[in-house]
Amino acid sequence: MFAVAVLLIMGGQAMAQTRGAFFLSATFPMKDYADFDGISDFALASNDDNAAAAIGFGAALKWYYNVGVKGLGVMLSVDGIYNGLNADAKEYYKNRQNFLDTFGTNAIVTRPAYIHVPAMLGMNYIYRINPNFGVYAEAGAGGNVRFITNYKESFIPIVGGKQSATVNYKTTFSFAWQVGAGIEVAKNLVIGCSFYDLGKAEVSYEKTGDISTTPVPNHSTIHPLMVMGRLGFCF
Repeated sequence: MFAVAVLLIMGGQAMAQTRGAFFLSATFPMKDYADFDGISDFALASNDDNAAAAIGFGAALKWYYNVGVKGLGVMLSVDGIYNGLNADAKEYYKNRQNFLDTFGTNAIVTRPAYIHVPAMLGMNYIYRINPNFGVYAEAGAGGNVRFITNYKESFIPIVGGKQSATVNYKTTFSFAWQVGAGIEVAKNLVIGCSFYDLGKAEVSYEKTGDISTTPVPNHSTIHPLMVMGRLGFCF
């Protein structure tokens, strides 16, 4: 599919039309990406794969290149996806802050979050039941860039100056793919649902600071899987 999309783009003379769409999405994590079964299974603080991602949001731009076949087009998409942590993980970090407070005062814990930027190339097909209503299906593949925001903690001990630590999670790259379907109304409004697999990647980090008990990952991995409810506007 990926090779066919590239060949169709290269055959630009056959393209009759180009259009774009801007999407807003609600993202629903699945499986290990959504789970939190305790600190021993938490990917950001152990050697397991549970990421504890919460329902998030995203925005996307998609471009569709008609290839001369009615309803068939090449699709290029770029997304920005944000997921914070679910309630169980937030409770863990709240307990971590309370633990630091037992050694002093003014404990502060800044929780991490996940940001994904996948870019994909694929195919889109729309069947128009009438000029103002159509149904579509699409699929694409490409790469994902994963960012995890820093984890920070600090407190003022009973004796001595302020202590702090920062865990800087490294950016990773992974293979990604998507499938989706939905409806188009009046050639302007798109309502759809997509499944995204953003690929598995190890959680690497660099720690700085002087708190020895700061939780850090140990050869854990994260594999983001999510279903996205989407509302799009064509231009």
